Amino acid sequence: MARKTVRPLLGKLAPDDPFFGIVKDAYRVFRYPTPDKTGVCENCCMDPRVEADFWGPDIHEMPLHYVRDWYNAACEPEGVSQAVWGYLLPRVLEILASGQDVADVGKEVSLARFASGQPKNWSKAQWDVLDRFQRAYLERDARAGTSVLLDDTLCMFALGGWPLEALFQQITDLPDDVLAQRFWLDWCDWGLSGREAIWITAFWPDGLKDRVVGFYAAPELHARMEALALSDQAPDDVAQKASAVAQVIEHHSIA
Repeated sequence: MARKTVRPLLGKLAPDDPFFGIVKDAYRVFRYPTPDKTGVCENCCMDPRVEADFWGPDIHEMPLHYVRDWYNAACEPEGVSQAVWGYLLPRVLEILASGQDVADVGKEVSLARFASGQPKNWSKAQWDVLDRFQRAYLERDARAGTSVLLDDTLCMFALGGWPLEALFQQITDLPDDVLAQRFWLDWCDWGLSGREAIWITAFWPDGLKDRVVGFYAAPELHARMEALALSDQAPDDVAQKASAVAQVIEHHSIA
């Protein structure tokens, strides 16, 4: 008899991963009872086999394709219950920390089914974990390479209930050279000269788009990039990227 092939469990962290401790704490503090309902459209949107077994695996071992199938299913406009969300949240955080997407449509919707960014919804221990995760994740993406777009991450946390001004402040607090590299990758490194521009994701609600673009195009960020571009202390490549970012902001302001 042929042996059944066991597929590796995707979206798991190794013990030496920088996020391993945060995610371990998440599994500890979000020990919700196993729900009896998925909180999403039943007998319709999910793969019937996945839906029937959705609560079968231990939450530590829930397959990535189960989670993605759950995100593909429709839910009420206000999201899902805290009982469902709190149970799934540690696995969602681990998948995100591993670099995988929990939803096929994009990172931005990953935390949008419950107001995770509101401390009033959690115990002190739970909020401590969420706050640590959010700050570490945003900074990691700010310092990452071409595999991410910072605005996608900003949108993900904003749609998850984190106050936009607090997220802006976290970005503002990053070093000038980190911002120059990040925004150069996101706005300029497209391989199409003359197409450089402030880029934001389409997932921003209409009521927030102007605030986000206004933050990126603010005179304060332009002044920081211009000062870095003219600094004798900055490496040539960093100065050039800062200059390019400053020019994008200038062109946006003129347009």
